[in-house]
Amino acid sequence: MIPGVQAILKDNTGQMYTLEGAATAIMIVFLVVFIVQASPLTPLTSSASHQQVESQIETSGSDLLIVLDYVPEGETNSPLKKALVDWTGVEFDGQSSTYPNSVYDLTSVFNRALLADGTAYNLVVAYQNDNKKWDSRAMLWNGRPSDNAVLVSRKVVIHDEDAISASFIPDLSPNSSFYNILDVRLTLWRM
Repeated sequence: MIPGVQAILKDNTGQMYTLEGAATAIMIVFLVVFIVQASPLTPLTSSASHQQVESQIETSGSDLLIVLDYVPEGETNSPLKKALVDWTGVEFDGQSSTYPNSVYDLTSVFNRALLADGTAYNLVVAYQNDNKKWDSRAMLWNGRPSDNAVLVSRKVVIHDEDAISASFIPDLSPNSSFYNILDVRLTLWRM
């Protein structure tokens, strides 16, 4: 044999490096498998971006209720209060077009502001009954909210002179101008 070839055949360092590389690769594969199994990720796993979307939806809903509760100059009631006063207690499913005018106007604002960017909503009105306990009825209903829905609310005070159409809402103080307080609850979620 050639003397240089014999020296190469007797040198085991190449085999050691190969064995070390194979062992390291196996350890890395086991580490990756362990990490993937230890942290399950599903489509419903909450993430920072998902929480940011919920926060954005909540802010939009809150801002929308604030704007709708603003009384324009020359008017006596806000668009939100007009719709509540004209509402007869009937639940409007989906995107029906058979609302009273002020409720239709309110629905149009919600549709333009929310449905355009893929946000669904339900509007529920809570009121105090004769026993001073809270009851509620759906005003605008677009389906069952997802698990990631957010809820924003706004209180609206109704007075005797508002002549409310919903006869099921009691007058809590017949001897004063105060009629009842309504808690408008807007539930929002991504479609």
